[in-house]
Amino acid sequence: MLCLYIYTDMIEKKRTNAHPVDPPDGGWGWVVTVAGAMVTAGTFGISRSLGVFFVLWREQFTGVTAAEVALVQSMLMGMTHLSGPIASSLGGRFGFRPVIMAGGVLAAAGFCLSWFATHISHLYITVGCLVGFGGSLCLTNMTICVGRYFTKRRLLANSLMTLGGSLGAFAFPPLFQLLIDEYGTKGALLIAGGITFNITAFGALVRPIHLKGDAQNTTSKQPDLLDHGSKSSPVNEQGKRSCNVRKSFLSVLDLNLLREPAFALFIISTGFQASNRQASSIYLVPRAKFLGVEEYPAAFLMSILGIVGMVGRLLVGMLPEWKKFRRIDQYATAASLMGGMMMVMPLATSYGSMVAWSVVFGLMSGAYVPLTVTTAADLVDTNKLPSAMGLRMFVQGIATLVGPPVSGALRDVTGSYDGTFLLGGACVLVGGLIPFLLHMRVCTRQNSDVIDAADAVDLEEADNVEHRPSEVTLFITKETSL
Repeated sequence: MLCLYIYTDMIEKKRTNAHPVDPPDGGWGWVVTVAGAMVTAGTFGISRSLGVFFVLWREQFTGVTAAEVALVQSMLMGMTHLSGPIASSLGGRFGFRPVIMAGGVLAAAGFCLSWFATHISHLYITVGCLVGFGGSLCLTNMTICVGRYFTKRRLLANSLMTLGGSLGAFAFPPLFQLLIDEYGTKGALLIAGGITFNITAFGALVRPIHLKGDAQNTTSKQPDLLDHGSKSSPVNEQGKRSCNVRKSFLSVLDLNLLREPAFALFIISTGFQASNRQASSIYLVPRAKFLGVEEYPAAFLMSILGIVGMVGRLLVGMLPEWKKFRRIDQYATAASLMGGMMMVMPLATSYGSMVAWSVVFGLMSGAYVPLTVTTAADLVDTNKLPSAMGLRMFVQGIATLVGPPVSGALRDVTGSYDGTFLLGGACVLVGGLIPFLLHMRVCTRQNSDVIDAADAVDLEEADNVEHRPSEVTLFITKETSL
């Protein structure tokens, strides 16, 4: 397999470097999308299913609190997102395919090493750090690859790719419960490592594509490198070579994106949501068991989230983009509804009401994920997509590290899981409302511009008035205004 990968990689590099192309919006991109769905299933699908281990880890590691156990999954999701800038830089430096395959190996090793865990802190290293960083290498670069293959059909491609996360969330909770009953928690984690190792095979399907924007960037940077290479001594040449490596590594991260108001406010919105959105996958099963639901029916609630999430991803993938209801508005709607559903979770006290809640929340959560990825890609140019994805995942990583432990501590203090869902829903709801507040601000400014234009006709200021709406469009998207 390794020899085949090296051979095909050499051939594809010659072919892709010869003729830069526009994003094909199809072709081999669909194969990359299917591979991305499998990668998402082996990363997010598994991480969202670890709530099955919550109660068992509290029993296995005596004396640990709910906050300490929640920190395992919090570190896993936090490291996955927090390492986004590093993952995107490595993908831009060494190629997306080898980095994705290396991430699969690292994540599998983290699960397998969990066999030797004798304290909850050991899981922080194996599951939290190793699996989290490996998953970041896979997810970040796979998301970038899918975004490079598509433009018009990007939302559909992202929906199909993230479908794997829902598929994994549907299949893995009952599977893990079965494995725990047969082999214990350690054996279940070992088998999870074997499942994750399959990411390397799907990562090999990611064919490099050389876009015209890449060719323009390479041409603009090439003269500077040539001018400084001929008159250097061996020592200076080595120092400049290492400096060039650092520059090429950091050039993938364009921090100037944070100066664009639309992207900056979108990042703030995703940060609020990421802080407590994972509370549903962490505390849904423990809350059901706390209220007297048996193990398998409680684990099936996560499966409901997964299968309904698949429906949500498929439906949102077919959703058109209207002039007055663009992707960022669709994203904000899904996020707001998701936050509202989390806040009504304390009302679900019977198993039937928990099932109903899981159906509605799973539908909203399924629609939210592809809309988030697509909105981030629509706000920037294609050549800035690695930076956009890296920065988005970094902010989400910081928020994910903070939210679940705070929710776990709230559970320890109150003795109930209701407070965790109320706090989580409030944070997600605030994040969903931020784009709407921005939308209202733009509409207000546009109305004032119309009044100013009417008053300024006699003063011959029509030119200044015409330029104002184009400035306002930066608050919504780089493409069109409301």
